[in-house]
Order: sequence, then structure tokens, then C-alpha cells
Amino acid sequence: MPAIAVHHDQIADLFRNHQGAIVNFLLSRVNCPDTAQDLSQETYLRLLRQDSLAHTDNLTGYLYRTAERLSIDFIRRHQRTAAQAQALDEDLPCPNIQPEQFAILRQQCEHLLQAIATLPSQCRHILLLRKIDEMSYAEIAGQLGISEKTVQRQLVKAMLHCHQVLQAQSR
Repeated sequence: MPAIAVHHDQIADLFRNHQGAIVNFLLSRVNCPDTAQDLSQETYLRLLRQDSLAHTDNLTGYLYRTAERLSIDFIRRHQRTAAQAQALDEDLPCPNIQPEQFAILRQQCEHLLQAIATLPSQCRHILLLRKIDEMSYAEIAGQLGISEKTVQRQLVKAMLHCHQVLQAQSR
């Protein structure tokens, strides 16, 4: 089929008449409104850059074919970029807790639980109300019928005891 010169006015009219349909066509392929708009503009520019077209009998089909090829190129580029971004870097540490770290944490938790268990009853109760139930000093004092100052002293005593036990275990 011989190539025939197509005027820029013909291409502009073609694009104006089919722009919405081309954008919708591209949107169904690339799932991004901005990319669909960009690709529709690129389709128009590709047609304008050509001095002559072999498909003057079906310019609309040629327009859609050009848009389709541009969308395929975009998807392939996007997939290559995504695959390269997901390439595994062997030097990256594993984000999961490693077995050694897990064992250390478990041991620290056991020591902390033992330290809490050895606290006097009221001291342990205050620590648990404050740290587990997240109650304020005033709420704890009201519930136990003691002063806020006593709550503070007992809490400091409990935390120091736990700290000392953990320090002794880590040696």
C-alpha cells in the first residue's frame, strides 16, 4: 500500500473526534488516568511526526493501533522497572527476628516475669496496674486506697528491682 501524505489538520480532527475514546481505551489497559492522558498525547504526536501514512483509508484504526502499541511499550517498561526494583539485594538483613535474637528476647522476658513474681504483692499490683492497665497514679491510689506518693514510691521500688534482676542475669 503506497504511503500518502496526510495533512496535520486531518490528524488534529481525528484526534479531537476520538480523544475521549482513546483515553478510555488506554485507561482500560494501563489503569492510570494520568498515564492514559500522556499516552493519548504521545499517540497524537506520533501521528503528527509522520510525513505520510500508509493507512489513510482507516485512520481511526491506525490511531487505535498506535495507542495500543504505546500502551504495550509502557506496560513492558513498567514491568521491567518493577522487576528490577524487586531484585533481591543479598546484603539486606532479614527483617524478621532471627532465632538467636528471639531466644535472647524470650530469655529476657522470662527473667522479667521472674523478677515481677518476686516483688511484694502490693508493689507487683501497682506495677501491673501502671504498666499493663496504663492507669494513672491517681487512679491506682484511688483503687487501692493509698496516696499517690505511695504509688510512686512502690512503682520506683518495683522498677529498680526488675532492673537489678535483669542486670544480674545478663552478667
